[in-house]
Amino acid sequence: MKPSDILTKERIIINISGAGKNDILEKLVHVAGTSKKVISETDLLKKVIEREEMKSTGIGGGIGIPHAQTSSVTDIVGCLAISPQGIEFNAIDMKPVHVVFLIATKERFDSKYLSLLSKVARLFINESFKQKVINSTSPEEIMNLIVENEKE
Repeated sequence: MKPSDILTKERIIINISGAGKNDILEKLVHVAGTSKKVISETDLLKKVIEREEMKSTGIGGGIGIPHAQTSSVTDIVGCLAISPQGIEFNAIDMKPVHVVFLIATKERFDSKYLSLLSKVARLFINESFKQKVINSTSPEEIMNLIVENEKE
């Protein structure tokens, strides 16, 4: 499973802004909720915030990968947000996050889930690729970049 398998251009937010990390997470969950795979946005948001409270999913390098396993989704769903100005995300390097990729999956989906988390991290850790995504002007452009990069 690749990031492009769970993401659609409709679930890409360019120039997201908010009053803080939880506000950004709420916006991501709301957009993820446009997928028929999401049964309850309220429960998904609760699970994502609970996961963040355990340890920030800001992995450094301007990347955040909030995620949750919950019965409030029927399959894996992704949502991507871009913030050129950066978001305070309590990342491990204490720097702002510019790329936030939300992954939500049903419970007991461990192997695909962990593999997908790893693939998203590897995709965006590439500084050149990440900058192209941050500077993109449309969700279609970002989807094309992701699909092209997955081929490499």
